[in-house]
Amino acid sequence: MAETTTTSPETTTIVSLTESAAEEVKRLLTEEPDKEGLRLEIRGGGCSGMSYGLSFDKAQEKDHVIEQHGVKVFVDPKSAIYLKGTLLDFEQGLQGKGFVIKNPQSKGNCGCGQSFSV
Repeated sequence: MAETTTTSPETTTIVSLTESAAEEVKRLLTEEPDKEGLRLEIRGGGCSGMSYGLSFDKAQEKDHVIEQHGVKVFVDPKSAIYLKGTLLDFEQGLQGKGFVIKNPQSKGNCGCGQSFSV
């Protein structure tokens, strides 16, 4: 059974989604009928020490499940430590379109934006 994260004014949400990110996740999930939501995780490695992982998945036993704008985001307990306060956005512009992860705990990023250090 997945653990649901609830927040009060005194706690910081692990991950927040903008409406544009939620709409893109919903659109992409229509192509993944056996998945329930988006997994955001931290992986070791990358230019700056840690990297982000995004995939479609189902909730695992100890996951934090955050639901916003009709979308579920799954975060494992270890990744949650590094993601607290993170905002997931979806941007479209001259450089292309894609998900943008804004992590207030990140002290340095590599040029590709997929790797960070704390």
